[in-house]
Amino acid sequence: MTASPPPSVPRDWPPGAVDLLLPRAPLGLPLPAYEGRSLPNVAASVALALGATPSPASLGPLAPAVDPFHGRRADGPVLLFVVDGFGYGLLRRRASRPDGATAGRWLARTAPLTSVFPTTTTAALTSLATAAPPSRHGVVGYRQFLPRFGSVVDVLRMSPYGVSTPETLVGPSWSREELVGAPTIYRSGAAGAVALSREEFVGRGFTRVLYDAAAFEGYWSWSDMAAALVRLLGREPPPPLVVAYWDELDTIEHLRGPADPSVELEVDRLLAFVEFVARGVGPRLARATTVLVTADHGLVPADPARQVAVDTAPGLVARLARPPTGDRRAAFLKARPGELAALRRDLDQRLPEGARVLTREEALGHGLFGPPPYHAELDERVGDLVVLVPSPSGVTYTLPGRARERRELLGAHGGLEAEELVVPLVAAALEDLGRDASDATPKG
Repeated sequence: MTASPPPSVPRDWPPGAVDLLLPRAPLGLPLPAYEGRSLPNVAASVALALGATPSPASLGPLAPAVDPFHGRRADGPVLLFVVDGFGYGLLRRRASRPDGATAGRWLARTAPLTSVFPTTTTAALTSLATAAPPSRHGVVGYRQFLPRFGSVVDVLRMSPYGVSTPETLVGPSWSREELVGAPTIYRSGAAGAVALSREEFVGRGFTRVLYDAAAFEGYWSWSDMAAALVRLLGREPPPPLVVAYWDELDTIEHLRGPADPSVELEVDRLLAFVEFVARGVGPRLARATTVLVTADHGLVPADPARQVAVDTAPGLVARLARPPTGDRRAAFLKARPGELAALRRDLDQRLPEGARVLTREEALGHGLFGPPPYHAELDERVGDLVVLVPSPSGVTYTLPGRARERRELLGAHGGLEAEELVVPLVAAALEDLGRDASDATPKG
């Protein structure tokens, strides 16, 4: 029997989604469902469906009830479409509108899953690339400490935090193993895959982390991406796997907030995009192509006035060995020698009601980042404390001498609340997402 959902869980969510959010002992927090309903499991199922051999770092495939391949090989090409910021709750809200028939058709083919922890792009995309949880691949934030460089690094830019020039750490001898401890599913046997992402990401360090052993194609705009998908899937033979990434929905949610009307417009654009691709490839190929639409995370509201600015609290700064890492919704703190107890006392005075401070041992030992074996640098990358704050609060930090960001974010992610943790897995033939269908049965 499904237990009563916590107060923070949307009351209209079905049992399959509510179960993902029930607090787990002993932390009393919802955890990513690494045992079969999380993003690494999606990647494992895709890899197996393409005949790849899982790496030692890989988790198992999706639970049978939500595995679109049911443990079998894929019958045709697979399109894995990763939509940054496309939370499960957002799809449900769009489907509930009077004009939400198309979104409702998607929802009927959706299984709710969890992201990873932290619910942030770098950690989640690496899990989708490797089928491994953050505990094993080692990417635990968009900003994280890398011991071999002795620096806090912006992972997307592959430069030390505060350095405006990107890719300064990516020299001739740089390899992806300096950041991540798991091979991609493409390297492990999902051969012939093609990754489709923005042209500006070509050759970047993080691109090489995500798409090692896959071919990469860049796009310039939304329409260019749609045309590229039609062209790629129309090859003879088509690639066995196309992984497409779109980030504009996430951008709008950050800048305008996840409840802004422009967010629904972006969702409508997504629905129309898939319909265009289905028409473009023609009925035979649309029928043979399996589409999986998922996301790295959803977003929750952020209130700029309710952020805990660590750099404005001299007592906190004096006790830190380095700038906070992780995410504003899940900050990782490293104390100076002998200052850990005092740092915790200072945090208790500064953090909002409902915040949680976990030790590294608690977070790792109770499975927040995933099961062992752990990445060799995981302890150092996480630090001493993991700080979780309730929305719309967050933890921010500005380097000394740098101006504060003029752009105030109204949406955020990284934590464990329902809207950021639970993501959809829409699974169907491309043909079925490109036309009306009245016989779909909701999965949850």
